[in-house]
Amino acid sequence: MSLLSTLIGSMSTDESAEAISRKTGVSKSLTSSLVAAALPLLFKKLTSNASSQQGAASLLGALAQHTDTASVASQIANADTADGNAIIGHILGSDQAATVSQLAAQTNLSEEQVSSVLGNIAPALMSSLSAANTENAQAQAAAAVQSLEEEKPASGGGLGSLLGGILGGGSSSGAGSLLGALFGGKKEEKEEKEEAAIDGSSLLNLLLNMK
Repeated sequence: MSLLSTLIGSMSTDESAEAISRKTGVSKSLTSSLVAAALPLLFKKLTSNASSQQGAASLLGALAQHTDTASVASQIANADTADGNAIIGHILGSDQAATVSQLAAQTNLSEEQVSSVLGNIAPALMSSLSAANTENAQAQAAAAVQSLEEEKPASGGGLGSLLGGILGGGSSSGAGSLLGALFGGKKEEKEEKEEAAIDGSSLLNLLLNMK
């Protein structure tokens, strides 16, 4: 399950939705709809921000200040709204007004209500991302150690292995794989990158590369 799906799920539980509703006055059903619409936009913007070394370093610094391990519902209930508003402003930057307006139109909420919900879920978003980043780094480190332990000298495969590597590792399908890589798949690759920017995987990779 992607980071995005996990976070949407944790912010849409009855307990989380109730916490948001109590703090913002927005109904539980509408808070869940807004969370589902807002988080992909926030992840995409976070990924864009972290695509530069300076942006990634800035985000890592912010994540280091948000390490709450309480449940998401509890974090929302106890959220510092001023901090949350500052987080949203930093994430969205000059796109904040347009993004809030877009979400308001999508969910039939007022812009004030949208801003209130975003401000209350932002600290939990940062803590969840901080935890996911730490877990991802630990998993990658463990995988690297395991790979080193299992690594063995490559056996001499000769010309056949060389050609297999060049053509895609197959027999009759090799040439097709090579042609597909050269002439096709560009649209699919673009869609995959777009999806990765939305589901949080690209963001975690960018942060990992900063370590």
